[in-house]
Amino acid sequence: MDHLMTHDKTTFRDLMTRVAVAQSSSLNLFANRDAELEQRAMLLKRLAFTIFSSEVDQYQKYLPDIQERLVESLRLPQVPTLHAQVFLFFRVLLLRVSPQHLTSLWPTMITELVQVFLLMEQELTADEDISRTSGPTVAGLETTYTGGNGFSTSYNSQRWLNLYLSACKLLDLALALPSESLPQFQMYRWAFIPEASDDSGLEVRRQGTHQREFKPYVVRLAKLLRKRAKKNPEEDCSGRALTWEPGHLLLTLYTIRSMEQLLPFFNVLSQVFNCKVTSRAAGHSGSPVLYPNKDIKMETQKVFWSKARQEIEEVVEKDFLEGVIKT
Repeated sequence: MDHLMTHDKTTFRDLMTRVAVAQSSSLNLFANRDAELEQRAMLLKRLAFTIFSSEVDQYQKYLPDIQERLVESLRLPQVPTLHAQVFLFFRVLLLRVSPQHLTSLWPTMITELVQVFLLMEQELTADEDISRTSGPTVAGLETTYTGGNGFSTSYNSQRWLNLYLSACKLLDLALALPSESLPQFQMYRWAFIPEASDDSGLEVRRQGTHQREFKPYVVRLAKLLRKRAKKNPEEDCSGRALTWEPGHLLLTLYTIRSMEQLLPFFNVLSQVFNCKVTSRAAGHSGSPVLYPNKDIKMETQKVFWSKARQEIEEVVEKDFLEGVIKT
């Protein structure tokens, strides 16, 4: 793939053009919308795989055009299949583009990540409200909302579950990579995970008013998922513990049947960065030490991260084999 794109200068441009044409084809009133969106998603996936197969910064000069294609895809509402591919594309860019070139893309990545987590929280909260009024929920029951555009959307369908998993994998990758590789993300991480100095939503009194501290998204979602898991024992994954290790991904699933399967992921993230051991071992930032021994030579650390990055890329590579790998 890389050989073809490198030696035929027009091939990559042609692929970019095809993605642009697919984006603009939304004006075709006679096209099958589902088929059209599937085509867009597949073209984005091909473009992502092309960049994944390249060297670091090989396509950096095309980044403004790539960012435009991604933003255009995200403008389409209620399209989880397409948006899931955008999150896969984000992960590829984190691995194949130097951090200084991704500065303008981080606001988009953070915004979309927040939107998906809010959507998950909305579904879990709505599910909890329904159970209060109508009794226990039925496992696998889809919660349906009707938006302002009149479309009814089931946020518990397989397409939306794939989007939730894809968004969680982006957060997983951002936390697995060394902080110096993602300096921009360090400014936003407080919104997603509790730090060592974070009280995770404890009530406080300030200037005579009763207020509540902001809770990071993983803490809020872990709490809601634990409640749902108790109601659906057959879907309870709370007993499946994950172990966080520097340079390793937590999520190696390629599909999920329910949101409860993400509970171990949110559980470990809501605890590992906020424990007292982490606090004592961390520097002033409160983040966990990314390499176990400070006395290890810099050269050995480079070997460690080189191997860790290779393992991460092997996991990401398998995400391009959707439908081939059995979980």
